[in-house]
Amino acid sequence: MTIILRPDQERVLVDAINSGLAHNIDEALDQALDALRLRMPPKAPAATSDESVAAAARRLATFGKQHGLSLGGMTVKELLRESRP
Repeated sequence: MTIILRPDQERVLVDAINSGLAHNIDEALDQALDALRLRMPPKAPAATSDESVAAAARRLATFGKQHGLSLGGMTVKELLRESRP
């Protein structure tokens, strides 16, 4: 990954090193990323397979309505059956 910093962002990293808060750029970036991680919401626990399938079915059920799509009166199961050889 290539990251291009704006001059003000680079200045903050250099100032952190010059002030002794970090020894090098990698350490300064690690500290910045740690601060972001602390502010992020906790990750939800992994769903069981049944919960995942149910959640996917709910999303699929509302997707067509939200995006103005139609299956032409077919159900998803019928469409899947028709698509199989």
